[in-house]
Amino acid sequence: MENGANYKVRGTVLYALMPKEVDHHSSQEMKLGIAEARGKRKVTRLVFDFSKTDFMDSSGIGMILGRYKEMAAVGGEVFVKDASPRVKKILEMSGIYRIVQSWDGQNEERGR
Repeated sequence: MENGANYKVRGTVLYALMPKEVDHHSSQEMKLGIAEARGKRKVTRLVFDFSKTDFMDSSGIGMILGRYKEMAAVGGEVFVKDASPRVKKILEMSGIYRIVQSWDGQNEERGR
């Protein structure tokens, strides 16, 4: 699916490449995709990569919060990577950055 998300696990880090549009439909698919990827390997960090995302609504915020709660329950962490100014503003207004960190090279080194 062209607008779908992709998942990649490196060590204990799960990268979720967010789709172009994060709405109710894609958020539901992502919830299932992340659960499936986490079920296959031990994951301690979840990175939402927004490099291809142009649009996100409140469903995306809810999906991120749900995954944060799941990861926190097992001592894991959640990160945001490469959010456009538009998406970053939505994340800031929602308060996500109070519980989720930005992903950078230093975080990547810790994840290996």
